[in-house]
Amino acid sequence: MAETNLRKIQTLIDEGRYLEKKKVNKDTLGQFADRYSQWCADIGQKAAKSKDSHLESIKTHFGGDTLLSSITRADVEKYQAALMCTESQRKRPLKPATVNRRMACLRHLFSKAVEWKLLDSHPCQGVKQFKESNRRMRFLTAEECKTLLDACPIPSQTLRQVLELALHTAMRKSEVLRLKWEHVNLRQEYLEILDQKNGEYSTIPLDERALEILRSIPRCFDSPYVFTGKIKGQPYRDLKRPFEKAVKNSTLEGVTFHTLRHTSASHMVMSGVPLATVKEILRHKDYAMTLRYAHLSSEHTKAAMNALGASLTVKSKDKTKTA
Repeated sequence: MAETNLRKIQTLIDEGRYLEKKKVNKDTLGQFADRYSQWCADIGQKAAKSKDSHLESIKTHFGGDTLLSSITRADVEKYQAALMCTESQRKRPLKPATVNRRMACLRHLFSKAVEWKLLDSHPCQGVKQFKESNRRMRFLTAEECKTLLDACPIPSQTLRQVLELALHTAMRKSEVLRLKWEHVNLRQEYLEILDQKNGEYSTIPLDERALEILRSIPRCFDSPYVFTGKIKGQPYRDLKRPFEKAVKNSTLEGVTFHTLRHTSASHMVMSGVPLATVKEILRHKDYAMTLRYAHLSSEHTKAAMNALGASLTVKSKDKTKTA
């Protein structure tokens, strides 16, 4: 029996009429997206929460019931084009960087499907990313920092403390808001930050102003957080509206919360702090991230030399007049 079937198959192969039937994967995009999302959360991926919004966009466009194996490169490119016509929550077109982040999520999702033997080919292969703006990062001058802090709504003392602590520690917004008293050591003048990606703690030294801010904040015994929220035991979350109001009142342009981190790093570099030390304070994994601030060191040094040159030139003229 087996020999008979084998002879039939060989005959079909010789005649060019034999096609091996492949097992069709019946997983839908919605099913696999949920599995992928759970995997991201299980391994403690840092961007797991932000990926959820990307996955919702992907499922909405392609349809959760669409077979994963039926999505083609043409479908992927249509999604990419559709994103460029999509408006953000602020009723503005999505920026190329945002589109690239969503496409990166889709690309990684399909990479895992191929890796887990659910797909034979990658539909995102060959789809190019959009060029992103390489404008230099916005950072605040010392005067602009004061302007922003003074523009904080008067009832929101917490907002001013949050912003000022962020400026003096270069912490990210999530790190400031989730900071717990157990990670603050006022006696030895440092605090610890938990890296959500690898679960390791990093130490940040505290300057005099940061210490003053932390010492002025009363501790709530029913909450472990430094900045407490309205809900018992929860961190301070009501930041978006008062922050946007402060930015509007300050009349400063292009300012986001992350601008404060850029400001801290920029002023460190301009003050002569080595890039290696800045990298350590910012906790960058990739040195290339820190190198974005390298131009400030050379520009600031050149400005200082230009000031010196101008001063010497004036003195030389004065000496000529005296003679």
